[in-house]
Amino acid sequence: MYIPPLSRLSSAADLLSYLDRNKVEWAIGFYSLPTNKLRSLTAAKAEVIIRGTRSRVIPLITPIDFELGQYNELVLRQYLQPQGLLQGVGEIGLYHPESLSVTFDSPVMQTVFQAVNEMKGIVMIHPRNPRQAPPTELAEIERSVQKYPDAIFLFHSDIDNLKLVVQLMPKYPNVYFTMDATHSIFYQGFNPLMGYNFLYPEGGDNPGHGNAESFLADVNRIGSDRLVEQSFAKVAPLIQQYPDRIMWGTDLYEPWHFEEPVTDVVISLSRQFIGRLPADIQEKYAYQNAQRVFGRFLTPNP
Repeated sequence: MYIPPLSRLSSAADLLSYLDRNKVEWAIGFYSLPTNKLRSLTAAKAEVIIRGTRSRVIPLITPIDFELGQYNELVLRQYLQPQGLLQGVGEIGLYHPESLSVTFDSPVMQTVFQAVNEMKGIVMIHPRNPRQAPPTELAEIERSVQKYPDAIFLFHSDIDNLKLVVQLMPKYPNVYFTMDATHSIFYQGFNPLMGYNFLYPEGGDNPGHGNAESFLADVNRIGSDRLVEQSFAKVAPLIQQYPDRIMWGTDLYEPWHFEEPVTDVVISLSRQFIGRLPADIQEKYAYQNAQRVFGRFLTPNP
């Protein structure tokens, strides 16, 4: 699951080659709407990439300036059509400082859910975790999941939100979770010696970080085995409890994330993690769950 920056993967061939090189069968791509002249130029280029990769990449509208109300009913209905170019909305990052007042009950979220529900599409959400104020509450999530049963609610983030969302899985078949490898393996909660997510370091607090060299140095210093072991101990019990609802995923966003040595480490450690799961769950977590739930959104090559 990737967010491909157009400056790095500037054509459909680039993106497909990247997936092939890393043996990734499919991905979710995030594309912004053409709300101004600059974005219109980017969107035109993105449309070519979307059409050229629809056999492998599911395109979602990424909610830029989400809290400003630009994603109103008229706009969403224009772009979210059954069998249309875009298949839903995401990733909605409620953890962003500008979105801290947004809840599942907020009008802007309800508008998104309604539009996605009507097209039977995907809405991908990164809730606020218990360490943020105000945290996303289980009750607010459940109200929307229940109200919009034809929308696939794909949650994505860390162990804290996984513990929250799994409570809904026994009751609602439209709830899924991708366990972000950048959080589970490289996140501060799993490696206390670091104190930060070293794929997404906060540059002001960690001078010299935020590049391929520092990332690879951090991995080498802590050790791949230790990173995987710490992650596995916390995440694996929940995966085994809901093996049909939880799947692998990862965010790569910064240009240096797409440098081959960085991607190689992320994929390699992810596969080491998967290899520790029980044999009957490995393929479900790695790709079968994703194929079963999201395969219908992919368009075969012409």
